[in-house]
Amino acid sequence: MAKLNIVGVGPGSPDYVTPAARKAVAQAQIVIGAQRSLDLFASEVNGETLILTAKNLHEALKYAAESLNSGKNVALLSTGDPGFSGLLHTVLESGLFNAENITVTPGVSSIQACAAKIALNWDTTCLFTFHEGNVTAEDKNHLLTCVKNNKNVMLLPDSRAFPPKEIATFLITSGVEKKIPVYICENLTLENEKITSSTLEKISAQSFVPLCVMVIKPNSK
Repeated sequence: MAKLNIVGVGPGSPDYVTPAARKAVAQAQIVIGAQRSLDLFASEVNGETLILTAKNLHEALKYAAESLNSGKNVALLSTGDPGFSGLLHTVLESGLFNAENITVTPGVSSIQACAAKIALNWDTTCLFTFHEGNVTAEDKNHLLTCVKNNKNVMLLPDSRAFPPKEIATFLITSGVEKKIPVYICENLTLENEKITSSTLEKISAQSFVPLCVMVIKPNSK
């Protein structure tokens, strides 16, 4: 039975691509992914490639489903880990695939890379993703509750709908102490990686690149 393998490609550096991911790509007849993801597997791709963009996502998934029906294995490249703000959710919600046709090859997420860079134990940390503009009042209130309850928070901001400066401003105007420590990790694992250690107050006046992770740390442990 042909399979759709949703492959986590890590946070960006080839050093963080797992051997399992490389093997999955090498075994696929069709590999679909953003250009920067495809570039990570230049020596493994043996079959057809399709460049994935925000505009052709639905068409690419339809093509993947048609390819499975014709007996071809497909690798769908997902930045970071497919299960956290990755393509697994999109695939499951599309209604184009049967569960028995889907496999997932996990990858290193930017959340994991960020936690490692700042030596943060994240098993009790509150995790959020605001990617794709998914910013609801309920999510904001949940974020506020976590911070006010002295829980560390790791989140993926949306550079347009809810960037770090607006997140910081929202928390401060909602009564959170403005001196709470904050880390912004930009371009993790890449040559231009940058880690900023600051406070909510200072972050509220700064801008950052879209590829970043924000850590709010009311709990110093």
